[in-house]
Amino acid sequence: MDTPPFVPANPLPAPQPLHDPSAADISRIADALMRDAVAAAHGTMPPLPAEAPMAPPTFANPLPAHAPAAIPATAVPFAPATPLVAMPTTVPACSSASPGSPSAASPATDYSGLKAFVGHIRGLDHLQLPRVFDGGTPALTPSSSSTASSAIPATSGFLDIDAVRRDFPILREKVHGKPLAWFDNAATTQKPQAVIDALSHFYAHDNSNIHRGAHTLAARATDAYEHARQTIADFLGASSPDEIIYVRGCTEAINLCANILAPGLSRGDEIVLTELEHHANIVPWQMVAERTGAVIRVVPIDDRGDVILEAYAKLLSPLTKVVSISHASNSLGTIVPVELMTGMAKARGARVLVDGAQSVSHFPVDVRRIGCDFYVFSGHKIFGPTGIGAVFMTKEAQGTLPPWQGGGNMIKDVTFAHTTYAGPPAKFEAGTPNIADAIGLGAALDYVTALGRERLAAYEHELLHYATSRLTAIDGLRLVGTARDKVGVLSFVLPGIDPIEIGKALDREGLAVRAGHHCAQPSLRRYGLEATVRPSLAFYNTHGEIDRLADAVAAIARVK
Repeated sequence: MDTPPFVPANPLPAPQPLHDPSAADISRIADALMRDAVAAAHGTMPPLPAEAPMAPPTFANPLPAHAPAAIPATAVPFAPATPLVAMPTTVPACSSASPGSPSAASPATDYSGLKAFVGHIRGLDHLQLPRVFDGGTPALTPSSSSTASSAIPATSGFLDIDAVRRDFPILREKVHGKPLAWFDNAATTQKPQAVIDALSHFYAHDNSNIHRGAHTLAARATDAYEHARQTIADFLGASSPDEIIYVRGCTEAINLCANILAPGLSRGDEIVLTELEHHANIVPWQMVAERTGAVIRVVPIDDRGDVILEAYAKLLSPLTKVVSISHASNSLGTIVPVELMTGMAKARGARVLVDGAQSVSHFPVDVRRIGCDFYVFSGHKIFGPTGIGAVFMTKEAQGTLPPWQGGGNMIKDVTFAHTTYAGPPAKFEAGTPNIADAIGLGAALDYVTALGRERLAAYEHELLHYATSRLTAIDGLRLVGTARDKVGVLSFVLPGIDPIEIGKALDREGLAVRAGHHCAQPSLRRYGLEATVRPSLAFYNTHGEIDRLADAVAAIARVK
């Protein structure tokens, strides 16, 4: 029986001039749109919550001089993460807590409950970690010497970093006679020996094309390739490995999704992006818009680098057909509340793509809980090989959208008069795939899973606290991107010094950082910049390496 189209019971008011939202604005919009999203998903409308009076919020200094103190080694007891599950069929209304109840939100600190909710949907709430840029916490007193980290053990209460680093052969390299410190993780990550061995083993023992082979090597190669697909599905929380499509990386993944969605777009339809996006999540949609007459709408960000949710809500309309957003920004580090934004878009009937290039290596992801139609990521950003990535695509989307490329593997039957396509995921995987690197990607995900994604997220978060404190103590340094929730990206500039020259000077000290526009020019131009220096963290980085970085940057700042 066909389900009638969903019409929100409480449509949004006509758009008003945009402004930075207050706590009351955000809470009201989030509550209304999440009710719509729940109703759209389950065919029921929860009762409206009682309107609670809201005191005007007071905010701390939005750009504190220092980060909060780093987490003590013993401060965070670890327990298994709460399982990430899909939204239940029965969802309680967003009721307001009584002022005296423990769950009552303080507008000044909690954004009337939205902040806690956003922390929950990002899969990090169980870590109970302080946010880097919340005001009111004591600042860490930085040291200018490299002994600042001497009191922090290598295990840092989270994992044995020395043992982890031994798994990465390249970290033993020296550059200009100095030990390599790899701070270019947002561009690509280094590979553990387990991944290198998986690639070598395939080529030495199992190399064959996959599927349809009658010989042993074909069977072994096919088994390894499809096992990696299952590993990816498990890693993302997909319902089935059939929901996973192999691609070369995020760029190809977004191009695939844009091109199969294009036939459903008409002149005047709207594609919503955010100001945070990487060029790979801008240019393909511009190309589609040129072909179809669709219009691109852009959600602005505030001075910290957070998405302005009120502006997003006002951009959504019946014309919105696609929302394509990053889970985390590669230029600023902002973690975007993708589950909330997906629910808001779904209430308008839009398709949602989430670019997970900068998220999957930093914290747990569950695509069913997010509720998106597409989730994409690249293998080389999560300790796997280059040239491989994956698209999570729901079964519903697979069944209704056309293939993009044609050729072998994606067909069921071919005549000169007509071709019948194979079922998904083969329908979207034309030609001989990148077999070895798919297997290598599976090995990388197994490696990360074995270390424990919650542990890695906690350790990286603590590193981010420490690095933020060290860098922001440097005279004149401007940190670009101070969102309340961040992955380990620390874009900065020094007045009067070209970021490229800073990058070169750091390289002479064995410190590898990225300098430039990071393929995210709109996000940097929001701050009047064309380039930044961007150290970015991974779980194999150490406090000692951060001290080396901070000391080198401070020396550059002194001699400018």
